[in-house]
Amino acid sequence: MKTLSLTRILPLLALLLALVPSFAIAQSSDEDAIKQRIIERVAAVDALKLAGKVGENNAGLLEQRAMLKPDEIKLMNEENADRRALYTLVGQRIGLTATVVGQGRAEELRKKSAAGVWVQDPQGAWSRKS
Repeated sequence: MKTLSLTRILPLLALLLALVPSFAIAQSSDEDAIKQRIIERVAAVDALKLAGKVGENNAGLLEQRAMLKPDEIKLMNEENADRRALYTLVGQRIGLTATVVGQGRAEELRKKSAAGVWVQDPQGAWSRKS
């Protein structure tokens, strides 16, 4: 059985350690880009929510509540894709699943939503925020 010498292990270890910070930087960069896209869509998403066309479900995602035009469907789908990606990145960073992060975000969204916005409680019941 062959054993690896220290002179072979050290360069591999150094390479591995060099890649870890770049992964963390890339992950942070991805997170910043996702957050920026979400911020850019806030007004359009809020308009859909206030019109009663979409609501905040108990998974931290938008859910269709009325007929949507194709561009509104696209907006909802893009928002949900970014939210899922963000929940995954945050979950990886803090050691939780994306599902748990989304559920926690849903609770925040229920509390912060404007009056009249459709919200779903943890048990799945829908109501308009009063």
